[in-house]
Amino acid sequence: PRSAPFSQRLAPKNGRASVLRWSAFLGFVVMAIFTFTPGIAALIACWALISIGSAIYSPTRYAMLPAAATDTKWPLTRINGFIELGTYSAILGGMILIVGTDLRQTGWALPLIALLNGLAWLTALPVAFPSDVRRDERPLDAVRDFFADFRRIMRIPEARVCLIGLSGKRGLVIGMAGAMLAILFNQDGELQFDKMIRIIALITTWVMAGVAVGSLLAGVQKHPRRVLGLVPVGGLGFSLGLAYAAEAMQPIAEGEQPILWFCTLVGAAAGLINVPLAATYQLAVPDDARGNAMAVRNMTDYFFATIAGIGLFLLGKYAGFDGPSQLWLIAIVSGVATLVAWWIFRREFVEQIIEFVFFVMYRFRAAGPGLDTFPRKGPVIVVCNHSCYFDPMLLGKVLPRTMIAMMTSVFFDHWFLRWMMVYLADAIRVQYSGFRRDVPELKDAVAALDAGKCLVIFPEGRLRRTEEQPLKMFGQGVWHILRERPETPVVVCWLEGGWGSYFSYYKGLPTKNKKIDIRHPIEIAVGEPEKLSAEILSDHRKTRHYLMEKCAAMRAHLGLEPIALQTVEEEAAKEEDSPSPLEIAEKAKYEERSTKSEG
Repeated sequence: PRSAPFSQRLAPKNGRASVLRWSAFLGFVVMAIFTFTPGIAALIACWALISIGSAIYSPTRYAMLPAAATDTKWPLTRINGFIELGTYSAILGGMILIVGTDLRQTGWALPLIALLNGLAWLTALPVAFPSDVRRDERPLDAVRDFFADFRRIMRIPEARVCLIGLSGKRGLVIGMAGAMLAILFNQDGELQFDKMIRIIALITTWVMAGVAVGSLLAGVQKHPRRVLGLVPVGGLGFSLGLAYAAEAMQPIAEGEQPILWFCTLVGAAAGLINVPLAATYQLAVPDDARGNAMAVRNMTDYFFATIAGIGLFLLGKYAGFDGPSQLWLIAIVSGVATLVAWWIFRREFVEQIIEFVFFVMYRFRAAGPGLDTFPRKGPVIVVCNHSCYFDPMLLGKVLPRTMIAMMTSVFFDHWFLRWMMVYLADAIRVQYSGFRRDVPELKDAVAALDAGKCLVIFPEGRLRRTEEQPLKMFGQGVWHILRERPETPVVVCWLEGGWGSYFSYYKGLPTKNKKIDIRHPIEIAVGEPEKLSAEILSDHRKTRHYLMEKCAAMRAHLGLEPIALQTVEEEAAKEEDSPSPLEIAEKAKYEERSTKSEG
């Protein structure tokens, strides 16, 4: 941990790519030298020098991944999945190599590892990402800024949660390893040591294989937010694995064989935890602090690991906690942490389940210049046409943020939906009524933007009703919000395919007179983020008309015909005081429910 403030000093001057190459070269040279230097002292010195190189190499590598995602246009979750797959596959290969009897006897294990380190150095040579953010600073400033960045990172809730989750997992793994070693080596007999080494190697090999598989599976999910729904699932599997180990390790130490497929599942669970938290942490930290952020992650990892090791040692020495008791304690702590994860990532977990449902129901296609430039942090307003009930979730499939939708009270107050709107969707309630002087939802919307959230607005104010009118006149709500926060970037979208789906008004009320959607095509065009000028925001008519034009123009990215906006504005005047029969029916239902509730 103490090397972390200094490891990133090299990066601003020479570039992180250079640091990656030189630290990889150090590993190659050290292994090449000590391969032909016998003795335990030489081995320990080799290990220490390799650890120094790793302390520099690891945070530098992870700090470059967001830039790699930007330049390659690969999802950051997928890049992390492949990086972790490679890391644990290499560990797995090293375990097999060292434990292999023939290689140990012929003396080719260490030279081969040296050659593999050389290969790692060669693969680092071409690495360079133009979008990587560099920060030039003097040596003393670099050390000072490390601690300043540490404070910045801990003030970001998302980064703080991920950092604690990653480091806590590392501490639990170290504690689990220590407790298992205590069980295995608490045996008598001259041949016991060699036997236990083989058991440890066998378990570790299968666990590492599981971590590699779990990392790959987590990388399949491209969405940077919904991937967090895998964390509580991984936590559940990891906790069950610890509970199993608490019961099974003693019989294993006495001669029984470990259940290898279960070891693989436990490793896979750890991979499902690691990749989502790591990718989210990399996105959440400030761009100019990525190097220090990864060094902070290393520092906190080993800090938690140290605390876990010391704590279990003291419990074993002074409180009589044997190996199984320590494993049960770790399993309980892991279980509590998993319950916390279920609550924190409850929305992401539900959205992850919805992903599987949507895979059957819809076929998605996204286009437009905003796909690569959508703001990943900070406040943003998404404006879109409204064609079916599922529009917010359909947008959420394509846009890389957790979205806060404004939901009419007709649906928000439904007994089944209210809990989900409050505790899952974090939606903003919009009162269904005519003219109102008090509009609290606008204040809630501004507060959401102040908190740096992504707000989704459907300015039409209602779902599409007819085939002939694909777009309705925009309301004034979006203008009021932008007047309060004019610096907020606006991303205008067009969603095609919602009309005609099972949850639209096509041929009748939603879910009526239509077949349920199976592989129904959904196309979404995403515009570039834009801050509206003071001239456009000076009048609500200008703002509404401008956003309508932008929304209609998005259709071109999907190859759709343009919309006559003049006709839309003329129809708007007619509809002001003449609600449709469907609107009247909806309002009557809402008023009936409200009357029953008051009664």
